[in-house]
Amino acid sequence: MAVSESTAVAASLGGSVIVLLALSVYVRQVRHILSEGGKVRTEGLDLPELCMTFVFAGFFGTIVIAALRHQGHEPEVNIDKVLPNSLIFIIFGLGIAMFLRYRGLRLRELFGLTQLPLFNSLAWACGLVLAALPLSWAANAVTMLVAQEKLEAQPLVDLFNKVARHHDASSMGIILASAVLIQPACEEFLFRGFFYAVWKRYLGPLGSGFLTCLLFAAFHTSISALGGLFVLAVCLNIAYERTGSILVPIGMHALFNLTSLLVIYAQAQLPATP
Repeated sequence: MAVSESTAVAASLGGSVIVLLALSVYVRQVRHILSEGGKVRTEGLDLPELCMTFVFAGFFGTIVIAALRHQGHEPEVNIDKVLPNSLIFIIFGLGIAMFLRYRGLRLRELFGLTQLPLFNSLAWACGLVLAALPLSWAANAVTMLVAQEKLEAQPLVDLFNKVARHHDASSMGIILASAVLIQPACEEFLFRGFFYAVWKRYLGPLGSGFLTCLLFAAFHTSISALGGLFVLAVCLNIAYERTGSILVPIGMHALFNLTSLLVIYAQAQLPATP
């Protein structure tokens, strides 16, 4: 008993140290932003773009409200719907991109695609996601502790856990393609590249950051992951402001999802406890 208690205490202390170190990484990035200014561009984002954000935010809001009303009663996610659902985001992204081009905005400059070389963007993504992971996981742990009850996992996470237990390689591949390739690119384009940049023009970085992070977390319609997703969104916003390249939060988001799914896969391979 004493051994298990001492092990738990040591694990808690170790986890706390890791979280504090991760937090210090982002505090340093925020200080750099405050001293030198953020790099997310807002030039050319005017009233038409603001109106479009209201349309999409309203649409996402209705999805969130509908999901909350049916919490615990919604049907299970079918593997056949994973890629079609991702296709919707691709269509949204292409529509916004075409609208911005029609408005005369240069997408490469607006989203900072030339701000950093590809290798540098990947390096930034790898470094910052290592700090984002413990912060997000700690926030999830706090959420579960405060709730004091078993909360439902995200539908896609629950589906991946089930197909991993059945060693369904085809289904796992579909979920990985959606969660690691399609969703990070589309969601970061929408939430960081579009919503955050437009709202920053009118509300400033703090107001825009709070609304964007809240919408991002709520959109995933998972109470159990709400805290962790909000913290992740804050990290992604900071990374975007720090580097000015949308490729960095896209890379972070992809690596975060990949790591989370690998952890779920490893847990699914453990023998079931009686």
